[in-house]
Amino acid sequence: MLVKSILVPPLVLVSGCGWFRTPLDDPSVTDAGIPCATGSFSLVRAEPTVMLVLDRSQSMATAMEPGAKLPTRWDALSSALGSVLPPVDKTMAIGALIFPKATSTSGKLDCSVASEVSLRPAKGNVAALTRLMGATLPGGGTPTAVAIDTAARFLLGLRTATAARALVLATDGGPNCNRRLDATTCRCTSLPTPGTNTCVERSQCLDDASTERTISEYQSQELPTYVIGIETEGDPEFSDVLDAMAVAGGRPQVGATQSYYAASSEAALNAALTTIRNQVGSCTYLTSSVPDPNGSIVVSIDGVELAPDQWMWGDRNNGEIILQGDACQTAAIENAPALRAVVECTGSE
Repeated sequence: MLVKSILVPPLVLVSGCGWFRTPLDDPSVTDAGIPCATGSFSLVRAEPTVMLVLDRSQSMATAMEPGAKLPTRWDALSSALGSVLPPVDKTMAIGALIFPKATSTSGKLDCSVASEVSLRPAKGNVAALTRLMGATLPGGGTPTAVAIDTAARFLLGLRTATAARALVLATDGGPNCNRRLDATTCRCTSLPTPGTNTCVERSQCLDDASTERTISEYQSQELPTYVIGIETEGDPEFSDVLDAMAVAGGRPQVGATQSYYAASSEAALNAALTTIRNQVGSCTYLTSSVPDPNGSIVVSIDGVELAPDQWMWGDRNNGEIILQGDACQTAAIENAPALRAVVECTGSE
């Protein structure tokens, strides 16, 4: 995050801009990145790629609202995604990893994660995602660290614009399923053995450190994670863990009480998903000229110069500019906002 101007999140495929190539596509672009050329340049919107990492653990069968039976948290998440995503169905490549993979019939907590994603990212995937979630029932544990690792490795294997790609984790509790933890000393994610503070089994231990570390490692590779916490109103048991995960992911809420997107109702869940959708889908742009170290750049939208806190660099070498705040909102609302960058080169290092 260097210079400021306009910015937003995660992993995405760049298309629809025939004159612009990513370093992976164009052998003329060296490790030094996009070259500097003095002049005024139109910015091209990067088409994003988002991997949804969806928790379907047994607790997702809990009713969304206190005292109600329906909808369950899983039903509410499915409904919210089906409502929020259609507007970007043709412009955003959407994929999903649902975890854990299956419910065990042995009576033990199932902690398996599929080696492949549930839905490969593609445009026009919303209907397929809705069908997939409708055919899936909650069950098992919450192996979040492994799920994030699997989804992230897959997403990093795609050729995309770095700043337009992201993971979106939707979960309703503390991560667990790490059988290397000590059940006699760890914090339990479910009720401990009666009369003790000991977890019934090691897989019920809170796996916060490993999960935060995994999220942070991928953020350091410029793959951020948005965190949505699906919870019951007034039940902040794992809010500290979700906050830490959101900070580790590099896309915490700005100016809010919590760093993660708290969703204790269907309306709150829709609002969280809408905010994330707009950020990832509307606010990452590409420039064909990047100023040299002593050069300068001014970014404008519809002829109005943006303040330094209204944008930021994503992958600067790849010419990725991310809009923030009101600038991002403007870009999301307008059908075809006119974004330009005026670049001044000095030719010196």
